[in-house]
Amino acid sequence: MTESIPMASKVVAVEELPSNNRPRDEAIDIIRRMGLPQGIAEQILKSTESFPVRYWIVDNSGSMSTGDGHRILTGPGGREGMVTCSRWDELGSAIMWHARLAVELGAYTEFRLLNAPGSGPQIVIAGTTVGSYDPASAEELRCIDELIASTPTGRTPLCAQIRAVTAQVQAQKESLLATGKRACIIVASDGQATDGDLAQALAPLRSLPVWVVVRLCTDDDSVVEYWNSIDEELELDLDVLDDLSGEAAEVTSFSPFLTYAMALHRLREFGTLYKLVDILDERRLSKHELIDLVALIFGDDAREQLPHPSLGFKPFLRALKEVQAGAPPVWDPLRHRHRPWINIKALSRAYGTKACLVM
Repeated sequence: MTESIPMASKVVAVEELPSNNRPRDEAIDIIRRMGLPQGIAEQILKSTESFPVRYWIVDNSGSMSTGDGHRILTGPGGREGMVTCSRWDELGSAIMWHARLAVELGAYTEFRLLNAPGSGPQIVIAGTTVGSYDPASAEELRCIDELIASTPTGRTPLCAQIRAVTAQVQAQKESLLATGKRACIIVASDGQATDGDLAQALAPLRSLPVWVVVRLCTDDDSVVEYWNSIDEELELDLDVLDDLSGEAAEVTSFSPFLTYAMALHRLREFGTLYKLVDILDERRLSKHELIDLVALIFGDDAREQLPHPSLGFKPFLRALKEVQAGAPPVWDPLRHRHRPWINIKALSRAYGTKACLVM
């Protein structure tokens, strides 16, 4: 029942949220230190402005102990590799990353467990102040540590938590609309709701200023189909994400030249209104959209360095090679090794002169 789901101590007023008053370049540098390239850092900052409040609905049901999750770890000498872990450990790694980002930027975020943990709070809030140097921020991260150290247990009462968050956003609706902003709701789950009709629970969000991300913690076909059917049924701004490897396979089926790295996945988990991101796993990009892709990774300034690919693809490739030259390679979750963000040769094969003749 909804009554068993705790609300936050109070509904936070949008006007009372912390403000990231750092200079833009300083804020971008802070985000980049979390392992993001310039363009994705720019989009993260824009996202904090578009979505001043975030709600993570976190599935800590018993099935999250299943050991088919994956994490990227950094070993001696900076060597990276993907290791097998529980679904809960994989999600916990994501939660800690987003909590640290929230703390650094003052990006108000509620992490709400489906089931009460054995100890500690069921709701943890991060980003109530700006900067990890603040004592309050250290306490927030300590509580996040405690949250992800808890043991998954119980069923999957998604509907109750969605209704609780809906009530929060309903109270913030007028303030959000007045400022042209939205709340971002991230549902991280490996299953289907055990407490009712999920589509019915989500339906009231259609009249609220929200963006919804569903971060799946399994590649089980029935669960994926369950969430995709809800996405099709509801007229709601909703982005369903597979895990890193699953999403990488989808994206690269349309863009085989692109390395779908963790930084891009983190942006999508965070929520973004950058239109290109929403179509990466849906279709092949147009030549004009290739410029948007380069800007997404390497920053808006990269646009000025690129000739339009339709006016000559070889000059475009030469300019892209220069733009990418200083960027470190990133971990490819499909090939399990470091690769450049964009494979120039593969891009040439996909969009060069011969490819254009058959398009």
